[in-house]
Amino acid sequence: MAQKISFVIADDDQLFRELTLQYLRQIPDLECLGVFEDAISAISGIQKMHPDLLIADVEMPMVSGVQLVKSLSQIPLIIFISSYKQYALDAFEVDAVDFLTKPLVPERLLKAIDKVRNLIELKRNIAPNDALKIETDDSFFIREKSAYVKVHYADVNFIESLADFVSIFLTNGSKKTALVSLKNLEQQLPSSHFIRISRTHIVNKQKITALDNNTIALDKIQLQIGKTYNEQVVQSVLGNSAIKRFI
Repeated sequence: MAQKISFVIADDDQLFRELTLQYLRQIPDLECLGVFEDAISAISGIQKMHPDLLIADVEMPMVSGVQLVKSLSQIPLIIFISSYKQYALDAFEVDAVDFLTKPLVPERLLKAIDKVRNLIELKRNIAPNDALKIETDDSFFIREKSAYVKVHYADVNFIESLADFVSIFLTNGSKKTALVSLKNLEQQLPSSHFIRISRTHIVNKQKITALDNNTIALDKIQLQIGKTYNEQVVQSVLGNSAIKRFI
């Protein structure tokens, strides 16, 4: 029997809260611990209930959904919902699993819950110390369920933070998920191959095709460089001799 996923909802719109809950009740193995009409009450509820998942509106009065997450010491997995697509970047900056737009499409919500389910299953079945093994100078292993899977450095485009996990985006267009934080992974990967460019991304230096003060390009993929990482990134990619000319 599958273990239940516990969740709470935070949204100041009563109609939308009820609609979201109605959709979620149709999905097996979910358990609602609470429904909150503002971020302040949600913070208190999350601290007491420790849900697996928070489903929150981004725009709420006084304290936004993003501010709600930033105020928590222990953060559940997060699905953000908003009427405005421009909030997506803010949502993923706090490691949201997914970002949905209103009006909510049930099939899209189901897909987001499946992402959460896969992450929780990974976390429940894999010990953190077993999630990643650096093997040689050109590869590492990640744990996928019952097996270790080899990932070659040359096959990695970039790596993205996802709460306690990372998503590893490969050059063939596929993606793998590992139960390791971006900070932990950064400490283990060789700096000769990889550079952290922001709070949320590590990139393969060999895949960089363009660079300016704000973004890195990996062919058609563009990633923002964090302000505090800018000088380090430029120096690592271009070298000391190029910094003055570049700036």
